[in-house]
Amino acid sequence: MRSFTFSLQKILDLREFQKKQAQVELGKAVSEESRIQKNLEQIAKSRVETVKAADKMFSLTDLYNANVYLTFLDQKKEKNLVDLAQVSAIADEKREIMREAMKKCKALENLKERRKQAWQREYNLEEENAIDEIVTGKFGNKV
Repeated sequence: MRSFTFSLQKILDLREFQKKQAQVELGKAVSEESRIQKNLEQIAKSRVETVKAADKMFSLTDLYNANVYLTFLDQKKEKNLVDLAQVSAIADEKREIMREAMKKCKALENLKERRKQAWQREYNLEEENAIDEIVTGKFGNKV
Protein backbone atom coordinates (compact mmCIF):
# COMPACT_ATOMS: atom_id res chain seq x y z
CA MET A 1 0.00 0.00 0.00
CA ARG A 2 1.14 3.52 -0.69
CA SER A 3 2.41 5.75 2.09
CA PHE A 4 0.31 8.53 3.59
CA THR A 5 0.30 11.82 1.72
CA PHE A 6 -1.61 14.89 2.80
CA SER A 7 -3.09 16.61 -0.24
CA LEU A 8 -3.04 20.01 1.47
CA GLN A 9 0.58 19.76 2.63
CA LYS A 10 1.71 22.71 0.51
CA ILE A 11 -0.99 24.89 2.02
CA LEU A 12 -0.01 23.71 5.50
CA ASP A 13 3.62 24.54 4.76
CA LEU A 14 2.57 28.00 3.57
CA ARG A 15 0.49 28.55 6.71
CA GLU A 16 3.41 27.47 8.90
CA PHE A 17 5.67 29.89 7.04
CA GLN A 18 3.13 32.67 7.59
CA LYS A 19 2.99 31.74 11.28
CA LYS A 20 6.76 31.98 11.56
CA GLN A 21 6.71 35.35 9.81
CA ALA A 22 4.02 36.55 12.23
CA GLN A 23 6.17 35.36 15.14
CA VAL A 24 9.13 37.35 13.84
CA GLU A 25 7.02 40.48 13.36
CA LEU A 26 5.49 40.10 16.83
CA GLY A 27 8.96 39.64 18.29
CA LYS A 28 10.13 42.87 16.68
CA ALA A 29 7.12 44.78 18.00
CA VAL A 30 7.50 43.39 21.52
CA SER A 31 11.21 44.16 21.44
CA GLU A 32 10.53 47.76 20.46
CA GLU A 33 7.88 48.00 23.19
CA SER A 34 10.41 46.69 25.71
CA ARG A 35 13.08 49.14 24.51
CA ILE A 36 10.76 52.10 24.99
CA GLN A 37 9.73 50.82 28.42
CA LYS A 38 13.40 50.63 29.44
CA ASN A 39 13.89 54.19 28.20
CA LEU A 40 11.00 55.31 30.40
CA GLU A 41 12.50 53.52 33.40
CA GLN A 42 15.85 55.19 32.75
CA ILE A 43 14.16 58.60 32.49
CA ALA A 44 12.42 57.98 35.81
CA LYS A 45 15.73 57.04 37.45
CA SER A 46 17.41 60.14 36.04
CA ARG A 47 14.57 62.28 37.32
CA VAL A 48 14.86 60.85 40.84
CA GLU A 49 18.64 61.33 40.84
CA THR A 50 18.31 64.91 39.62
CA VAL A 51 15.72 65.78 42.26
CA LYS A 52 17.94 64.28 44.99
CA ALA A 53 20.93 66.20 43.68
CA ALA A 54 18.89 69.42 43.45
CA ASP A 55 18.00 69.13 47.14
CA LYS A 56 21.70 69.54 47.95
CA MET A 57 22.27 72.45 45.54
CA PHE A 58 22.50 76.05 46.75
CA SER A 59 23.61 77.84 43.59
CA LEU A 60 20.81 79.37 41.51
CA THR A 61 22.63 78.41 38.33
CA ASP A 62 22.79 74.78 39.41
CA LEU A 63 19.12 74.81 40.41
CA TYR A 64 18.18 76.43 37.09
CA ASN A 65 20.21 73.82 35.17
CA ALA A 66 18.57 71.04 37.17
CA ASN A 67 15.15 72.51 36.37
CA VAL A 68 15.99 72.72 32.67
CA TYR A 69 17.17 69.11 32.76
CA LEU A 70 13.94 68.01 34.50
CA THR A 71 11.93 69.79 31.79
CA PHE A 72 13.99 68.00 29.15
CA LEU A 73 13.33 64.65 30.89
CA ASP A 74 9.60 65.42 30.99
CA GLN A 75 9.58 66.14 27.25
CA LYS A 76 11.53 62.99 26.57
CA LYS A 77 9.11 61.01 28.74
CA GLU A 78 6.10 62.41 26.86
CA LYS A 79 7.64 61.51 23.52
CA ASN A 80 8.40 57.99 24.74
CA LEU A 81 4.84 57.59 26.06
CA VAL A 82 3.44 58.57 22.66
CA ASP A 83 5.83 56.15 20.97
CA LEU A 84 4.88 53.42 23.45
CA ALA A 85 1.18 53.90 22.71
CA GLN A 86 1.84 53.59 18.97
CA VAL A 87 4.07 50.56 19.36
CA SER A 88 1.61 48.91 21.74
CA ALA A 89 -1.15 49.30 19.16
CA ILE A 90 1.09 47.76 16.52
CA ALA A 91 2.04 44.92 18.88
CA ASP A 92 -1.64 44.23 19.54
CA GLU A 93 -2.25 44.01 15.78
CA LYS A 94 0.70 41.65 15.42
CA ARG A 95 -0.65 39.50 18.27
CA GLU A 96 -3.99 39.22 16.50
CA ILE A 97 -2.26 38.30 13.23
CA MET A 98 -0.28 35.69 15.14
CA ARG A 99 -3.45 34.25 16.72
CA GLU A 100 -5.11 33.98 13.32
CA ALA A 101 -2.05 32.33 11.78
CA MET A 102 -1.90 29.83 14.63
CA LYS A 103 -5.63 29.10 14.27
CA LYS A 104 -5.32 28.46 10.53
CA CYS A 105 -2.28 26.26 11.08
CA LYS A 106 -3.95 24.29 13.85
CA ALA A 107 -7.05 23.67 11.73
CA LEU A 108 -4.96 22.19 8.92
CA GLU A 109 -2.86 20.18 11.37
CA ASN A 110 -6.02 18.72 12.91
CA LEU A 111 -7.36 17.86 9.44
CA LYS A 112 -4.06 16.21 8.55
CA GLU A 113 -4.12 14.18 11.76
CA ARG A 114 -7.71 13.01 11.17
CA ARG A 115 -6.90 12.01 7.59
CA LYS A 116 -3.78 10.19 8.73
CA GLN A 117 -5.77 8.25 11.34
CA ALA A 118 -8.36 7.31 8.70
CA TRP A 119 -5.58 6.23 6.36
CA GLN A 120 -3.99 4.18 9.17
CA ARG A 121 -7.30 2.42 9.90
CA GLU A 122 -7.75 1.65 6.19
CA TYR A 123 -4.16 0.44 5.93
CA ASN A 124 -4.56 -1.82 8.97
CA LEU A 125 -7.81 -3.25 7.56
CA GLU A 126 -6.23 -3.97 4.17
CA GLU A 127 -3.24 -5.57 5.86
CA GLU A 128 -5.53 -7.70 8.02
CA ASN A 129 -7.52 -8.79 4.94
CA ALA A 130 -4.31 -9.65 3.09
CA ILE A 131 -3.11 -11.76 6.00
CA ASP A 132 -6.51 -13.49 6.21
CA GLU A 133 -6.34 -14.31 2.49
CA ILE A 134 -2.83 -15.75 2.89
CA VAL A 135 -3.84 -17.85 5.89
CA THR A 136 -7.08 -18.97 4.23
CA GLY A 137 -5.19 -19.82 1.06
CA LYS A 138 -2.64 -21.97 2.91
CA PHE A 139 -5.06 -23.86 5.05
CA GLY A 140 -7.86 -23.92 2.48
CA ASN A 141 -5.68 -25.94 0.04
CA LYS A 142 -4.84 -28.61 2.65
CA VAL A 143 -8.42 -29.47 3.48
